[in-house]
Amino acid sequence: MTIRVTDDAFDYLLARAGLTLTDAEKADLRAVCDGIAEMAARVRQPRGRMAEPALTYGFAEEDL
Repeated sequence: MTIRVTDDAFDYLLARAGLTLTDAEKADLRAVCDGIAEMAARVRQPRGRMAEPALTYGFAEEDL
């Protein structure tokens, strides 16, 4: 699912954060903004014990 931040919302978020950016900086941030929103949505999902495999020993084949 693609999450799009509208231009108005993007400008609001920049103003709310107190950021004054050049056009080039805005373009760079805008290029990754939607990907960051998608990553944040994935992080907020319930995960099983295999989310931390370095801490898990002796897992079963079905856990993979």
